[in-house]
Parts: sequence; structure tokens; C-alpha cells
Amino acid sequence: MSSVDLLVVGSGFAGSILARLVALSGRQVLLLERDTHPRFALGESSTPLAALCLERLAGRHGQEDLAALASYGRWRQALPALRCGLKRGFTFYRQRPDVSFSSSDSEFRLLVAASPDDEVADCHWMRADVDKALVDRAIDAGVHFRDRTEVIGIDRRASLMAVEVQTPKGRETIGAQFVVDGTGGGPLAQALGAGRGPSLPFSSHLIYAHLDGVTEFQAAAALPDGPYPDDQAAVHHLLDEGWIYALRFDSGRLSAGLLLENAPTGTSPEDTWRATLSRYPTLSAAFARAQPYGPGFQAAGPLQRRRQYATGPGWALLPHSYAFFDPFFSTGLAWSLLGVERLADALCGPDRETALGRYAALLADEADQQTALIAAAYSARRDMALFRPLTFLYFACVSYAEIRLRLGLLPNDNAAAWRGFLGAGQPPWPSIFAEARTRIEHARDAADAASFKEWAQAVIDPYNLIGLGENPSHLYGVDLDRLRASHARLGLSPAELKARVPRLRGGQP
Repeated sequence: MSSVDLLVVGSGFAGSILARLVALSGRQVLLLERDTHPRFALGESSTPLAALCLERLAGRHGQEDLAALASYGRWRQALPALRCGLKRGFTFYRQRPDVSFSSSDSEFRLLVAASPDDEVADCHWMRADVDKALVDRAIDAGVHFRDRTEVIGIDRRASLMAVEVQTPKGRETIGAQFVVDGTGGGPLAQALGAGRGPSLPFSSHLIYAHLDGVTEFQAAAALPDGPYPDDQAAVHHLLDEGWIYALRFDSGRLSAGLLLENAPTGTSPEDTWRATLSRYPTLSAAFARAQPYGPGFQAAGPLQRRRQYATGPGWALLPHSYAFFDPFFSTGLAWSLLGVERLADALCGPDRETALGRYAALLADEADQQTALIAAAYSARRDMALFRPLTFLYFACVSYAEIRLRLGLLPNDNAAAWRGFLGAGQPPWPSIFAEARTRIEHARDAADAASFKEWAQAVIDPYNLIGLGENPSHLYGVDLDRLRASHARLGLSPAELKARVPRLRGGQP
């Protein structure tokens, strides 16, 4: 039986980066993939916190390609062969059945910029390109890679994990000192002993495709300009039935998904997609000439899952194998990359067991935090008077963390990875998100919505660096004057903040 120090199962971006980083430390690493690259994958929209993580990994491990993935300008310059899309922020529309969306519907439109310009903006990742490139870089770093190899059994033997795999040539057993599950929560997690975690308070089913010929929604609705073009973003269409995401790539291709609370029955994925859109006139018009790329519309669900344990004797789960909630707010890439950063520290550091214990505790807290946020979003999505201030809680939390890291007010080293994602474990954020969920679920009328808005504005005030809730048009750009006026929230004098502002440009001095 052959043996390795680390076996990583699943060669998505997280598994490939982790395998590479551990191999660079001198360990013998084997990376397994049941399919072949390039292959389709979801999880395509990055965020500023993901960019910060990539920059830290690049600097600490000397991997310049990871820094290039962290901003649109660097990506286009350094990695032009990898397809991507420009993401300037987050766009939200509340679509009403049988009502056209128009320029007068400012109450139903919300834009929140994540960058001041294209150069330092985030990206949508064409995962078929990115994942293959990251596997190739892992191989260059000394990782042994095998595709068309599926784990079919696992057993602990003394100090080794004995992993039985099925390959095109037959079955064999591989010995590993440690196994990481990066498969996304399939049978491997159960076989390792991760167990089933608590049930989640919401459920969604996904219909998805990559599409050509989709009209930009801002043009279809003839909407006035905002702080960035509406469609150069993670676009969220809030529906009665659920919601739709739309992520546009530079080529014009659109990644789109329909999240439904109730499982579709009796129709094909494409028929369900078209029937749902037909209820929303402007949205339907934007997609009227859409044609799916192969293999067409696909369905998956229910999407939600959570395991009981994130680590055990000789094994660990990457975040997306431990739990998945929903694509709302594009949390997946950042959470996965934080998991990579932490596990690389744990597996290469001097006190593995202590670090793995911290890792598991953080993932549990972060899962609770995301559960509260997404449950609240599903409950609030039909009423922008509730949904908008809920987003302010999210954006205040993440922008406060990002800006402090960018300005050098927090150490942006490997210790940054061990701070809780979305404020998990950091008062007052856990209680804020939990209370937001409770308030929204008990809201019954306009007075309750007004009360929630007032409460949300009050709780974010110490962290509101970007003027959330202060713009009657609900269009939030990057306002440096507003940031400078918030110097006291950062514990800085006006002169100190002015000196640090250039650091905000994507990690550049």
C-alpha cells in the first residue's frame, strides 16, 4: 500500500490550493479527482474578503498567481487565458409578479459597490478555467494528481487512513497520514465520521445554466446609472418563489441560477425556469433570447447541508464539505479560502491538534452565523423595507472588517485567517444576526418593518463606514468623503486616515 502525508479528495479551487501549499512545505501530497479537468463547477463570485485571503496566501507562500486572482486588473494582466467577469458590487431587485420593472422603482432597487473602479474590482470566476489552472500549479509544486479516481471506502489502520479508491484500472488502497475532504459534502464526509449536523431552517432547490444572449437588466428596464453598471455585479432578483442570481462574464456569457423554496415537480428544469420567469415581465424580456450552453439547464437540491463535526482523528473537512447554505451574498469563495488558509497553518504547524480544534470551533460558529443571515434573507426577500436593512447588517460587518485590514488597523498576516468570518465569535455580531432573524420572522406589518429599519441603523452605526442607510436612492458607491468622516469609528485622526487611504486600492501602497 502506497502512503502519503496528505490526501486531498476533490480538486476544486480550495482542494488544489491547499494541496499546493502543503506540498510547498515539503510534505508528500496526493490530490484526487473523480472527474477530469476542465469541468463545470458553481461557486463563481468573489468578494473583497476573498481577495484579502488570496493576497495573504500569495505573500506568505510566494504564489503570485493567487494574488492575480484577487483583483480584476491584475487577473486580466497576469492571467489573460483564464476567463472571468468584472464584479463591481452587489445588485438587488425586488421583482413583483405581473409588474414591469421601471426607472420609477427606486424602492425596489439596491446597489452596493465593493470597489471604486475596475482595476481593483472583484471577479466572477469561470471555474472550468480557474480550477484546471490551479491543479496545474499544484502539480508544478510537487503535488501528485490523479483524476478519474473515486473514493469508495475508508478505514483507520493504526496511524494511517486506508483509503480504497476506484480507478479506470481497478481498485487499490492508498495510505494517508491525514485526509482532507474537499468534495463538497458527499459520502466521504459521512464515511470519515463527520455525522449529520442540525437541520437548517430553510431549504432551496437550484435550477442553473450558463446562458448566451441575455440582455443586461439595466438596459431592459431602462434604469438610470448608478455607482457602477448594474450588471457588472452579483445580481440578485428577489422573487415570490425564491430568487435568481446572474453573474456576467467578459465574453457575455451569463451564469444564472433560480433558487426555489419548494422543489419543482412534474416539469423539466428548463420548463420550470421559463414558467417562473414568465411571471415577471421585465425579467422575462431580459432572458427572452437566452440560449443555454451544453448541457443545458440542470437541477440540484435541496442544497442545504451541515455536518456535525469538521475534524476527527486523521481527517478534516474544508468549509464547503462541512456545510453549505445558499449563494446569497456570495459567501462561498471567501469562506472556502479561509478554510484553506487555516488548514494549511494547522497541517504545517507545530501543534496540529490544537489548531484543528480551533478550526472546527470556528466553522461551527461561522455556520451558525450564516444560518441566521440566510434564514433572515429568505424571510425578508418579499419586502424590501425588511430586506434592505438586513443587507446593511451584512455590508457593515464585512466592509468594516475589510477596511480595517486594508488600512493596516488589524494585522493582515496568517492570524487574520483565524478571525471569525462574518463576525462569528466576535461580539456583537452573533447576537446582531440572531436578533435580525428573529425580528424579521416576527414582522407582520409596515410598523414592524419601520422598527426593524430603525434598529438595524442603530446597531450598525459604530461600524457604518460607507454610509449605509443614508442614500434615499439606495445606490451606494465608494464614497471616500464619507469614509474620511468616519475616522473616529476607526480610531484615527483625519490626518492619520488620509495617510492610510491609498492602501485601500487592492493591497497596493
